Formats: sequence, C-alpha cells, structure tokens
Amino acid sequence: MALDRNGYALTTNREAAEAFNAGIDKLLSANAGADGDFGRAMTADPDYAPAYAALARHHQIYGDRARAKAAIAAAREKAPKFSGREAGLVACLGLVLDGKGAEALAAIQAHIREFPRDALALSPVCGVFGIYGFSGRAGRDKDLRDYLDTLESGFGDDWWFLVQHGFARIETGDVARGAAKVDRALVLFPREANGAHIRAHAHYELGVSQAGYAALTEWLKPYPREALMYCHLDWHRALWALDLGKADDARAIYRSSVAPGAIWGPSLNVATDAASFLLRAEFAGSTRDTAEWKRIADYIRAEFPRAGIAFVDVHALLAASMAGDDEAFIERKSGLRGPAVDMVAGLGEAFRAYSKGEYASAAASLAPLLPAHERIGGSRAQRDLLEVLYLQALRHAGCAADAEAYAKTRRR
Repeated sequence: MALDRNGYALTTNREAAEAFNAGIDKLLSANAGADGDFGRAMTADPDYAPAYAALARHHQIYGDRARAKAAIAAAREKAPKFSGREAGLVACLGLVLDGKGAEALAAIQAHIREFPRDALALSPVCGVFGIYGFSGRAGRDKDLRDYLDTLESGFGDDWWFLVQHGFARIETGDVARGAAKVDRALVLFPREANGAHIRAHAHYELGVSQAGYAALTEWLKPYPREALMYCHLDWHRALWALDLGKADDARAIYRSSVAPGAIWGPSLNVATDAASFLLRAEFAGSTRDTAEWKRIADYIRAEFPRAGIAFVDVHALLAASMAGDDEAFIERKSGLRGPAVDMVAGLGEAFRAYSKGEYASAAASLAPLLPAHERIGGSRAQRDLLEVLYLQALRHAGCAADAEAYAKTRRR
C-alpha cells in the first residue's frame, strides 16, 4: 500500500500516490508546480478526493478563489468513498476553504489528535497568516507556539514541521532556538522556500541586516519568480536594502518584485508588502509619492473589495490615508468587521492623522493600540511598522524624550 510523506496510507494507485506526494512536498515548501502534480494524481485516479482537496488548498494559497471553490466541491463530492484520515483531511480543508476559522480549528485539532503527523491537515493552522494568525486574539502567537510544542515529538525531524515550529518560536521571542530548528530544516531540504523565509525573519529579529540581505540574495537565485514566496522574499531584501542605506537598490527591488503588477504574487502579500515598503521608504528619507500610494489603494480595493481580513484592512486604510483618498478610506472603515475591528479602526485614525501632519494626534491614537498589535495578524517584522510609525510621530510632534524612552523598550 502507498504511503504519504508522513507514513499514512493512501487508498489510491501508486502513480496517483507518487504524484500526490510530490505535490504535497511542493505545496508545503512553497515551491512551484504543486497544481500540476495534483492534476496528474487526479488523472491517474479521478476519484481520489484528497488530491482535489489539496488542489483546492493550493488555489486558496495562490489567491484563486474560483478554482479553489470548484476543487473543494469536487473533493466533497468524492469524499463519501473514503473514511478515516483521508475523509477527515477533506473535511478539515473544506472548513478552511469555507472561511469557518473556529470550526476549522476545532476540526483540525480533533483530526490531529487521531493522526498527529498529518502535515497537510495541520498546515492551515500554522504561520502568521494561518487560523491562529488571523484569529484577532491577543496572545495568539503564544497559543500557536504552545500548541505546536505539544506536537513536536510526533513530527520529529520533519523539515516542514521544523520550519513551522521554528517560526512560532521566533515570533514569541525564542529566536535562537527557533532559528536552530529552521537551520536543521534547511539542511534536510535546502530549497524549502518557507525555511528561507523564516530564516530571514530570524536575521531580522537578530538585527543582522547585511547577513540577511546576502543570504537571501544568494538563496533566491534559482528560485522561480512565479513561485509563491518570491515577491515576499524580495520585500525582505528591499527592507534590508533600506536599512543598509541602499535606497536605489531598495526602490529597484520594489519596482521589480513588490509593487502591484511587478510580478505575480499572492494578492495578500502584494497589498500589504507594497504599502509597508512605501511607508518605510518614507521613514528612510524618501519623498511621499501620492500617485504610488493611490495605485496601491486602488489595487487593494480591486483585490479585496470587502473588508474582513484585519491585516489587509490595516494596509488598505494606510494606503488610502497616504494617498489622500478619502472615499477609499471611508468606504473601508465603514465596512470593517471581524474580531479585531476596534484595533483596525483605531490604527486607521492614526494613519489618517499622520498623513495630514497631525503627529501628536497620530501618536495619541497609536499609543494604546501598540501593546496588543498582534491582533491584526502578520509577523513581528511586519507589525514593527506600527512601532516605527509611533516613534516617527513622536519625533515630528517634538516629543524627542518620549520617543527616546519608547525606543529603549523595543526589542531591537
């Protein structure tokens, strides 16, 4: 009988199983071509429901909502022929695709209790864009780390789990041990794109910009530009270029890999990374480019016409504020929903005040929000934008002593 990457039985033929496993490895490592592998698995066994569910997850990650919906519908249609782990996998991924975060989390945790090494089923829980990450809860980083701690012995030396567990450790301040896990994963699978990404986060947290920039530049050379993580990995390089005083290089990276329309990238990354870079470039001395801000605001309105993802909504309000697009700002703010709506609305007011030069007001709006900014989602590296914005607002408001005192409390 064929087995999956974690040793569980696959009730399909060997050709379909081989293609399915190849696709799972590519999906979990953020390498290109998983959809082709799942397609080959479905050709070899048209009734193999897990392949359709995995393809649906692939399309969801890549932002293709229509294809994700069609694939999960096909998986559900074929699922009654299966039982045990495979039926549970389809059910779990189906809830994820439906956007039912709380139900999906409960179902996945129950599934993992029975099948503690099912990486594909566990994957939607992990990372800063996973179910914990977008829960809107304070303490969600620690909650995820604590949960993954309980699964460590079961996964052992699995490269995918090492990366995810390492990231959870890094995000909760245990940078050295987290980085060691990621380094071990990259020894086992050097072309693991998520591993390269999380190693970049470790470099960022350690404040070693030159080493991070050099390592990621080298790692990216053979990585396809159309692959999932390319645009976001280049966002990391662009930030390091700014930090190293290479403003022209940073802008070149932004234009080629980060800006809307530069290369393909998941819309969530494009929307948030482009806005984040532009504000950081301004902090580094660039003149505000309202036309570029408007371009980002328009992109977010087109790709995310309805509010509901806090991390996107924060950047939508930022882009609209900096572009001076009152219509987009009001439209987004009036439609806010979800568990972090209070946080998002408050940040929006801070952005608007800052964009108008009302720096004292911006600082006053930001101050009570900063202790729990993890609620909006995203990584510590991404949310540092808010802390730096607060420092800039204080300095522009003439509160140098307050800025210096706050700077001393930051981890870097």
